[in-house]
Amino acid sequence: MKIHLFISLVLTLSLCAQDNNVLETRHNLPNDVRWVTESKEYSKLCMQIYRSALRIIRNVYAEDPIIIMDLDETVLDNSQYQVDLVLTSQSFNLESWNNFVRKEISTLVPGAKEFITSYKSNKNAKIIFLSNRSAETLKATKNNMKALGIYYKNDIFLLKENENDSKVNRRLEVFEGTGRMKKYGPLSVIAYFGDAIGDFPDDKNYEFGINKFLFPNPMYGKW
Repeated sequence: MKIHLFISLVLTLSLCAQDNNVLETRHNLPNDVRWVTESKEYSKLCMQIYRSALRIIRNVYAEDPIIIMDLDETVLDNSQYQVDLVLTSQSFNLESWNNFVRKEISTLVPGAKEFITSYKSNKNAKIIFLSNRSAETLKATKNNMKALGIYYKNDIFLLKENENDSKVNRRLEVFEGTGRMKKYGPLSVIAYFGDAIGDFPDDKNYEFGINKFLFPNPMYGKW
């Protein structure tokens, strides 16, 4: 009996130590990662952007509206990948990133599901997901989105096929109806959503806060 109690005590102390280590490690996360994963401000700001966007684009709904959305840190929250990098003292690399994507564990950016569900209440509404995720992770990406309840069959995915497959080139395919978008013909886009300037066209017909909606992402980018 005493042996069993001793073993139970050791296991309990071990688990408590592990929990304390996790809490201490999370407390030592960089401020940018902590802000995204723990702050109320990040969550409220994302929800505010999505709600404002929905009110605005409802006024310009075409019969068959089309929007272009980035995925990562716009629709899908991958902050766990950033946490993992810190915990393992690593920096970003494509192999570890693709492995993370294949786990299909990305969560939702606050407000994303509510926005997409409302927008897609128009059965003709389409979303073009224009992302720098590797094209080889398309199946995992779709599976993840299905699990999150934001996958619709009529949406279009333009993921990165190679190093030269820039977002600028993919947007041109959308506008001109060429390449992967040939079967759709030229399309007009009513709004863009992203977390980096590169997610948006340099076009005077589009303005931030009107038909370009930028989400906060202090964890990574080019600046």
